[in-house]
Amino acid sequence: MSTPVKLGYRIFRFQGAGEALNFPVVLLRGLGRSSGFWLEFSEKLSEHAEVICLDLLGTGLSRSRWGRGSIAAFADDVIHTLNELGYQKVFFVGISMGGMVALDVATRSQLVARLAVLASSSRGNESRRIRPRALAQLLWSLRKGTPSNKELAEFLVSSKTLSQRPELPSVWDQLWRQEGFSTLPVLRQLLAAAVFDGRPALKKLNVPTLFMVSKDDNLVPWRNTVQMWEKAKDCRLVVLEGYGHDFPTEAPDEVISHLVSHFSASP
Repeated sequence: MSTPVKLGYRIFRFQGAGEALNFPVVLLRGLGRSSGFWLEFSEKLSEHAEVICLDLLGTGLSRSRWGRGSIAAFADDVIHTLNELGYQKVFFVGISMGGMVALDVATRSQLVARLAVLASSSRGNESRRIRPRALAQLLWSLRKGTPSNKELAEFLVSSKTLSQRPELPSVWDQLWRQEGFSTLPVLRQLLAAAVFDGRPALKKLNVPTLFMVSKDDNLVPWRNTVQMWEKAKDCRLVVLEGYGHDFPTEAPDEVISHLVSHFSASP
């Protein structure tokens, strides 16, 4: 087993504009996307709590030539990093592959007080893990090394959002130019996500958990997330409509409202 490493991170200090949550909130992105891809979401969330944005190995501030090849190895890095930073309890939000890692962290450590899994998926469900056309486009876009977000945008956000914010693909491309993009770690992330089976973790999950998904997700079939929720015990489900896979970017205020409600709920 590989030795866990301390991941790169960004911390947004509590701004105090809203009611303070009891614990800091950890945000974790998915395939090939660093903490920078939260855009204004992380700063908006910091109105309610301190926010820690982690970069999985091989992305953003977590430079690596090889990255990791399993969700468990990513989770080990997260647990190690939060322990090194001195956190004892956190709320955890993971989107897409980040949701898989967050689920693993929540069932293998005492760090997570409450969990939110957004637009994620698992093996062992009736629904597909990823839409075939989206997977084909993703693999094709990697042919040049750094993908073009213009090619991927239709699978990430709704057409309505793209018409309202046509600059988004360019903003995402700029992030990859600034941070550097490593193809091999992303391919290993893709493989780790593809073989992830969340059923054992869902069976023993014992922290209050919110599953959130959008019906109009063009990347991950939304019913896969629902089927994860069905396998967990006493968890909440929020189904949005009209947004794509990256609904925190499309509707930050709405998503934050659901998260704050979940994180501030009585035990």
